[in-house]
Amino acid sequence: MGLFSKLQDRSSLACLNGAQFFGVLNDNIFKLVMVFLMIEVMGYQKAPKILSAAGATFVIPFLLFSSSAGILADRFSKQRLLVLMKIAEISIMLLAIFAFAYKSIWGSFTLLFLLATHSAAFGPSKYGIIPELVPSENVSKANGLVTGFTYLAIILGTFLAAFITDITDRGFISAAIFCLGVAIAGFICSMGIKKTSPQGSTKKINVFFIREIYQTLSFCKSRKHLLLSIFGASYFLFIGSFTQLNIIPFAIESLHLTEVAGGYLFLSTALGIALGSFLAGKASRKRIELGLACISGFFIALFLFLLSIFPTNLFWVVIFLVLLGGFGGAFIVPFDTYNQIHSPDEKRGQVIAASNFLGFFGVLVASISLYLFSEVFDIRSSSGFAIIGAVTLCFSVYLALRLSDLSLAYFSRKLLRPFYRLQSTNLDLYEKHPVTLLILENANWLKVLLLLSFTPNAYVLVPKEKKMRFPYFKRIFSSVRIVAPEDDIPGILDAAKPFLENDFAACIFIRKTMSRSAFDTGLFKRSLPHLFVEIDLPARTITFAKK
Repeated sequence: MGLFSKLQDRSSLACLNGAQFFGVLNDNIFKLVMVFLMIEVMGYQKAPKILSAAGATFVIPFLLFSSSAGILADRFSKQRLLVLMKIAEISIMLLAIFAFAYKSIWGSFTLLFLLATHSAAFGPSKYGIIPELVPSENVSKANGLVTGFTYLAIILGTFLAAFITDITDRGFISAAIFCLGVAIAGFICSMGIKKTSPQGSTKKINVFFIREIYQTLSFCKSRKHLLLSIFGASYFLFIGSFTQLNIIPFAIESLHLTEVAGGYLFLSTALGIALGSFLAGKASRKRIELGLACISGFFIALFLFLLSIFPTNLFWVVIFLVLLGGFGGAFIVPFDTYNQIHSPDEKRGQVIAASNFLGFFGVLVASISLYLFSEVFDIRSSSGFAIIGAVTLCFSVYLALRLSDLSLAYFSRKLLRPFYRLQSTNLDLYEKHPVTLLILENANWLKVLLLLSFTPNAYVLVPKEKKMRFPYFKRIFSSVRIVAPEDDIPGILDAAKPFLENDFAACIFIRKTMSRSAFDTGLFKRSLPHLFVEIDLPARTITFAKK
């Protein structure tokens, strides 16, 4: 790639980042200012109901139009669609001036619906165009940058909504005019994105969009971890939306702040997400760290619990919100990157649209949850954080188990390997041919974990013991498989062969009682690529060898 091409890609990514930054900024300013206006018109006691209604109004277009937006992104130039969406945003902001001037409830909610429709159409093109602007090895970094700036926009939008409302003495017309200026800035940025070609899809929009979403998700199921990655990205929107909606009632009930001060409080979470996204993108480099996302989920649950335990201490609440956001950023970046990289070019827009649909269904569930907690069950907002924390803990356990080939490898690489400080010998034998059979000699579970830190994505094949105490426990990890007994070496090798045929590495767990010569005979007969691995913990070495 020439210097001019690299500069053009960077310039296009910067313009894309600017266009999406101003779009997210506008979404947050308009939505929050509209909430403040509705609270003024309808009264403080209606705050939870107004927030739930605003959340539901904003999310419905994502459910209705995400599939169509994904199909359009695959059929037409994504750059052209981005420009058209920015023109639509300017038109919506012009109408908002009149709706705010007349303090129209129906007019304001209608425009919020239209603004969300614009954002739903913008999303698949925004994320789908990234692999078309940067090389594949830079997609993680680009995602970290875009996600980081997204939450910087949320920070600034949340601040400006409260700040403009304060300094103008609730001058809602001034806020609408400001939003118009932001929309124009976003349009100017969109014009700087380099033109991209259509991906050649001929798929047409189907009014039965649920069927389209189902077909896309069914396709994703056939690609390793893609469906789980979509669920992970979608769950993040659920957590983020609930936190944003619940923080204002939380501020009023537990900290005795105003609704405007509660808007400022969410800045802590958004700041954390921005920092977490930047750091996750930088740390991932050329690797997609789904293991990082799995570990981050547990910390998200922890800080949700802590918010419910210490709800009246402003200092600790701010600290917990920043850390909650930081691990949230580390949670979402790997999933977004995986979805983009592992989606076929001609289906990338539809895959992102399906992810958006599920994500904003989660946002709708968050709005409904807030309404049920506050209006039906009379649950305090602090207890609401505890409930969502429990749900998040369960979901994180599920993700870690289903993505165990990645979560175990990440855990081992970051925590175990630095502690043992293993020096590798002939690791290049594996790196040159990663689709191979790894035979770990004198094995135990600690050595297996240490091996996985060098060989991510490897499946562990455990010979069945005659008296296995916990046979089902070893089945709950998706990457740990119970195979033939240790005296049935042909059966063990036959179980390993399908993994190699599907381009995966497989590690066989050999105890001292198993014969290496018998393995040599079986491997020779089947012509299976293989390496013997010996881990010497006292010597702190791991050795890969062909014989």
